[in-house]
Amino acid sequence: MIAVKHVISLGAATLFAFAVWSGNAKAANGACPGELPERTLSLSQAKITRFGTLQKLPPLPLEKGEYVLSFDDGPRKTTTPKILDELRAACLHATFFMVGREATKFPFVAREVAEAGHSIGSHSFSHKRLKDIPYQEALLEMKLGQAAVQWAVFRTRSTPVRLFRFPENAANPDLMEAAARFDMIVASYDVSPEDWRGDAPQNSLRRLRQRLNTVDRGVIVMHDVKDNTVLLLPMVLDELKARGAKIVHLVE
Repeated sequence: MIAVKHVISLGAATLFAFAVWSGNAKAANGACPGELPERTLSLSQAKITRFGTLQKLPPLPLEKGEYVLSFDDGPRKTTTPKILDELRAACLHATFFMVGREATKFPFVAREVAEAGHSIGSHSFSHKRLKDIPYQEALLEMKLGQAAVQWAVFRTRSTPVRLFRFPENAANPDLMEAAARFDMIVASYDVSPEDWRGDAPQNSLRRLRQRLNTVDRGVIVMHDVKDNTVLLLPMVLDELKARGAKIVHLVE
């Protein structure tokens, strides 16, 4: 067994890899009986550079009953760790699309997300509707957001954060071309309970159920900055379990 102090001494990259290995090993060893099964999908191996039907992009190559969990707008020091606790208890992994400004405020939370084995994406620097602002300002939002998340999470510019989600899916052809030029993987989504509204979790779950009745696979988006989402997440996982679903963990 590798001593914890030796793992830490090897740096953030090793700690991140160790966290991913530990999480996968825990699930593989059956430490979460009765929980949702999970598989990993490598976007680079599948040569996927953009996805998500709500932005009119190609869907991910998912089987019937497979769903990706994703979270936007964080990190937030009061709610994101609670979301991580729920996912850890279920032995599941998600993708967190972080706003650069928030990652800069709470880098210790941003690093906690990565250390738990979750995938990291950027969500602009300050969550502006990029297609509604001047083009050069939108480009700056994209690049600054990416750089801020990279630095907050990995403390280096050399570890790329390629996954990118446009705030409110607000893109246009010029911005999509810029994302490709920046070597970003544009990640939209397919299903949302619209938890951003701040409704009671039961109301958000009702919306999600209605949409899951018409969408038998896809990327689900929630928001780890919302107090109501902390209560909603276990309800969503229970709903997916009841449907016999499988979770797909996206990695670059």
